[in-house]
Amino acid sequence: MINLVMALCIFSQLQDIEPYKEWEVEIVTKKSEEYLLLTKNHPMTFSVEGPTYLRVYTRIFWPEGNLGSEIYKVILQENKIDEEIITLESEKSKVTEDKRGRALSKWRTFYIEVPEGLNDYKLTHWSAPGDTILVKFAYESPKRWSEIAATEYGTIIEAVEEEKILKYYELEKGASITVGVNGPVRLRVISRLNYDEKMIGDQNYSISVEDNGAVEKFALKCYKSQIITYKDEKNVVPSNARSFHINLREGKHNLRFSLAGTVAESAALRFLIEEK
Repeated sequence: MINLVMALCIFSQLQDIEPYKEWEVEIVTKKSEEYLLLTKNHPMTFSVEGPTYLRVYTRIFWPEGNLGSEIYKVILQENKIDEEIITLESEKSKVTEDKRGRALSKWRTFYIEVPEGLNDYKLTHWSAPGDTILVKFAYESPKRWSEIAATEYGTIIEAVEEEKILKYYELEKGASITVGVNGPVRLRVISRLNYDEKMIGDQNYSISVEDNGAVEKFALKCYKSQIITYKDEKNVVPSNARSFHINLREGKHNLRFSLAGTVAESAALRFLIEEK
């Protein structure tokens, strides 16, 4: 009570502050989360009542000394019939560790679309740097995104991702890609830096977006992907996917994308808008 009175008194005495420049401060607090342990010799079984979506969050214990990326795989079996191998690629988290201080990877997730009725699932540790994969479940639906086409571009590159062919627009250094969008809408841009034979390790790059004269720059950091390849580009390896979002106001927007801040000769972009 005394502290409250003192605070009110101080506030009432503060007047005519010059210069009055405000700065927003974000308070960062520690929080803990519980994960389940999926080990190599003990598959995890569970049942889910559908129809619904189940989101599966995963992490791995990070191998000491590894400065790059790691791949790990799980097998998802549905109703003892359908089986799918899910490949995940991650890097070391800079902000998360377990209660013993052990380093962890950044979380990676996948969704299970659960059909109507009671469904039985089995999740199996297929491969990982260690014996354990950390798993957490949440009832979350994936956001719906629709792919949109660029209006001005040079070349289309086809990437092989989990046995699917996805089309990217090649963004060469010194060139640009233009996308026309009507707002209000939220635009998601997925980018991959193109590694040539001489490029190794983590790389920095930036994507500049010009919107009717206003320019915004997105700084990104990436590493060479171990699981994604280009279909017809044997001398170029894509990086892991890095994405950013742009909230566009009402009206017509002509967005011009360009590449800078990198030794790479090009990147690859995809464009999606959030469905309402």
